[in-house]
This record gives sequence, structure tokens and C-alpha cells, in this order.
Amino acid sequence: MSKPKSSAPSLYLIYGSDDLSATRKADQIVEQLCPPEEQAFGLEIFNPDPDLNADAVAAFIRNVIQALLTPPFLGGNKTVFVRNAPFFNPLVEPGRFAAVKAETEKLVALLKKGLPPGVFLVLLTNSINRSTNFYKTFQAQGQVHAFDAPESDRDIAATFIPQVEQCLQEHGIRMPGDVLSTFLDRAGSNLRHVTNEIEKLAIYLGDRKTVAMDDLYLMVAPIREGKFWEYADAFCGGNLPQTLEVMHRLLGQGENAVGLIISLQNRLRDMLIMADCLKRGWAQLSGGERFRKLSWTLPPEGQELLDSLEKDPRKGHPFAQAKLAAQAARFPVSRWHRWFDAAVATHFSMTGGDYVDPNSLLEIFTTRTLGEVSVPLAK
Repeated sequence: MSKPKSSAPSLYLIYGSDDLSATRKADQIVEQLCPPEEQAFGLEIFNPDPDLNADAVAAFIRNVIQALLTPPFLGGNKTVFVRNAPFFNPLVEPGRFAAVKAETEKLVALLKKGLPPGVFLVLLTNSINRSTNFYKTFQAQGQVHAFDAPESDRDIAATFIPQVEQCLQEHGIRMPGDVLSTFLDRAGSNLRHVTNEIEKLAIYLGDRKTVAMDDLYLMVAPIREGKFWEYADAFCGGNLPQTLEVMHRLLGQGENAVGLIISLQNRLRDMLIMADCLKRGWAQLSGGERFRKLSWTLPPEGQELLDSLEKDPRKGHPFAQAKLAAQAARFPVSRWHRWFDAAVATHFSMTGGDYVDPNSLLEIFTTRTLGEVSVPLAK
């Protein structure tokens, strides 16, 4: 057994909504504190069920305290690794219950006093309250590592997209810029989910190394607004064959044509507003196909107008808003307005007094509107 690491902090807190990066960091710290050859006797792992009731959570925390007070085996080091324990936020259940708070206070008292020599605590969680003594104790006496999913366009450009590109490289596949943009819009910004989708694509591609747009529509399910969103997104991409393919697949899976046209109406309303903002110069697009950035310069009347809207185009995830703006910029405001009016009329025809097959009406609408433009299918 190695000697206690006197230079290393004894407390480590790792948390955040980017659970993949947080887990990787926690595993890295544990391996540094307790190398694989020492883990048989030097590592104690607690991986609780997140659905424990308050009494069970209190008992769990007592077990962690007992493990921290138990001397290392044969005088070596001991690392206690608490994984995925969402019990230390007093604002949510079960952390807000009195029994859990009482045991957490005992744990905090122990941590403030100091752990026995050679004992280390590594705690991984996605739920933490930074105003608590629990958090402040780790901050003051140990190390805190936060891994939150990117929210700002700066974070996406600086950290998240390079992580995705590295993952693609590790799996031996590549995505052209427009395909990568669509992939991230469908897969979201949770690194664990994105990594799983890349692994799935790599298996599906086999010997092929370049991901095509068709591969995304087949293999990567959109994470927001369900399948209704998928049709609207394909339509606003302006590609008739691709949109018809998505529409036929969704209808074949039992999706409702009325739901699809309603979802498209909502999306076209957003596109119309965004296109108008771009035309007025209130919104500006910059950057290349790898990463588009949307910025705003509003006069007082523009500020007042957008503030009055139920859905403000300035709000939302920056990556998704930039993609919406890039789509809106492809066609003039008049075309988006005409397509929106046509979608409203089609919706009325589907639900009016005279019955006409909604699926047929949706196909006619899609063909007539997107038939006005010709956009090559991305390869």
C-alpha cells in the first residue's frame, strides 16, 4: 500500500448537468487517489438508488460517515467514492426532509473537523445548492469541479463543439458543417447523449466514414417537441424530397397530419418574425457553417415590439436560435408569409365541414409550397 498523500486535498465535489464530463472527471480523480492496483482494499464505492425515501437516505449518509471514520487498511490510503447521490440539495426531495438534513449536518461537521489521515472523499452529483454549508465546506477545504451543459454561444463554440469533433474523430467518422449543425440541433447539448448518438452512427455507418443528412433523419431522433418538430424542421430546411420523406415516415408511424401542420404553423410564425428582424437589421448572423452566431442590435421601437411578443425570438438556446435565423435568411419575408398563410388555410381545410383526407392535404400543401424552390439534398 502507498503512503497517505499528504499534499492532496481530502475532499472533492464534482457536479453539473453535463453528467458525462462530470463522471469522467470523478473517475479520473479516484484513479489518481487510488490507482487500480490499490482499489481492492483502498476504494469504497457508494452508488445509491436515486429513488430512496428519506429514512433510507438518512441511513445511506450514516453509512458514508462510518466509511470515512473507518481507518485505511494496513495503514494505506482509503478513498470513499459517492456516485450519483442527489441527496444534498435541501430545496428538493429527499434533501429537504428533516432526517436527511440532520444526517447531512453530521457529515458536514465531520468534513469541517477533517478526515483521518489518508482518507479521501470524492462526491459526484448532479444536484447541489451552492449556498449550503455542505457546498461551502468542499469549496473551502477541498476541490470543486463544475460541469454544466453549455448555454451561451461562447461556451458552445469554445468547448462543446470541439468536444463533439474530438468524439467524431475518436470514432473515425466525420460530419460536414451543415450535417454537424443539424446533428447538434437534433441531439442537443448534453455531451453524454451526443456521445451515445455518435457511437450509434458509427456502428450504423460500418465502413463508411462520412455522415450524410439522410443518416441523421434515420438514426438520430430529435430531442425536442417530439416528431411534430421533425417535420417542421425538415420543411424549413427548404428541401422538398427530404421533407416528403420525413412526412411519409411520420404518417406511416401513425402521426397525425393535423398535429404536423399545427407544429409547422408555429415554426413558420417564428421564421417569419426572424426573417423580418434580419431584414430590418435588428438581428445579424455571423460565422461560418461550422458555427453560426446570432447577435441583436435593436432600436427602441424594436425592443418594444419584441418585448410584447408571446415568444421572443431573442430567447432560447443560442445554437438553436442561430440555426433558425440561418434558415430564415434563405428566403425573403414575403415567402415565409405566403407559406404561413398556406399552412393556416390547409389546417382549416383539414378541420372544416367538408371531409378531405388530412394526409392528402398535407402532401399537397408540402409539394406546392416547397415546389417553389429547389434545394439540393445534402450529402
